[in-house]
Amino acid sequence: PGASGTCPERALERREEEANVVLTGTVEEILNVDPVQHTYSCKVRVWRYLKGKDVVAQESLLDGGNKVVIGGFGDPLICDNQVSTGDTRIFFVNPAPPYLWPAHKNELMLNSSLMRITLRNLEEVEFCVEDKPGIHFTAAPSMPPDVCRGMLCGFGAVCEPSVEDPGRASCVCKKNVCPAMVAPVCGSDAS
Repeated sequence: PGASGTCPERALERREEEANVVLTGTVEEILNVDPVQHTYSCKVRVWRYLKGKDVVAQESLLDGGNKVVIGGFGDPLICDNQVSTGDTRIFFVNPAPPYLWPAHKNELMLNSSLMRITLRNLEEVEFCVEDKPGIHFTAAPSMPPDVCRGMLCGFGAVCEPSVEDPGRASCVCKKNVCPAMVAPVCGSDAS
């Protein structure tokens, strides 16, 4: 059955088999927006690897191994592929193939539609993964409580924990190259 009337989705078991890595995570930041192709990548905080943690190259792990960059959002060949900052999903991904290098070398790429985190969806994905011999669940490395969880930052700012006080966080403007599209900006020069 399709995810919607116009976009047929492969069976869950086939999606899981075609993905080298299945993980749950929360989108923390949207990166590398292509204004022509309408595709983008996201920095994702990994909560749990359901399959394939050993496939993820060390170079792909960010912030002590708790985060990865996933690309392929906006791909017209994938049915449900749009996310916003703060969305928590089940991701079916593969390491970026060499033809996407160097731009996406250390990224994981979406392999099929995202799944919302519901008890039923988690059970169905776990059942598909458990059905394979030699595959075991791997929890993401333990981390301190996320002080940024639920904190919304506007105009391109991102939440960052305080270096002095790990229990506090604030919205910080990242110094990035300006994108080629018009959008509100975040300023930190008090003007």
